[in-house]
Amino acid sequence: MKEIRLFFLWLYATLAFFFFGGMLFTIITQYPNWISNLPYSLEATNLFYSKANPGTFFQLMGQITIPVFLVTIILVWRYRNARNLLLIHFLCYFLIGLGTFLLIYPILGELGAKDISVRPIEEIQGYLDRFFIYDAIRAVLASVSCLFLIFGITSFLKRYYSETVLI
Repeated sequence: MKEIRLFFLWLYATLAFFFFGGMLFTIITQYPNWISNLPYSLEATNLFYSKANPGTFFQLMGQITIPVFLVTIILVWRYRNARNLLLIHFLCYFLIGLGTFLLIYPILGELGAKDISVRPIEEIQGYLDRFFIYDAIRAVLASVSCLFLIFGITSFLKRYYSETVLI
């Protein structure tokens, strides 16, 4: 039973770090391309994303990570400090998802509209400005979430290995 706790904790941590790594990848590699030559750069982005987009990755990862987290939190429940740190981490993770759904997706819907190239640049820039503000908040929250995940893992491992008897 003890090893299964380790397995799920590391599985969840790996998935969560992939998720947050995807956020960094998108910020570093995608956003500069979006704004390089408005509105044509957004037209090109929308054509490029015609089959799949970053949301495809994040929605899939969310569907995988949430059940793994639930199993993980059940398995580490008796480790109070680790449990609480992991719950704070997951609250941040949840807020990122909620903010994405309520604030980010509507803006991306406007930026991905078929008529984006005929809209005034000021309107497009307004959407981008709001998007980048919301996304900066999301990135800070993701960083805080990762810190709580690291602290939760550390707390769990300290207690886990203090209980393990070495022969």
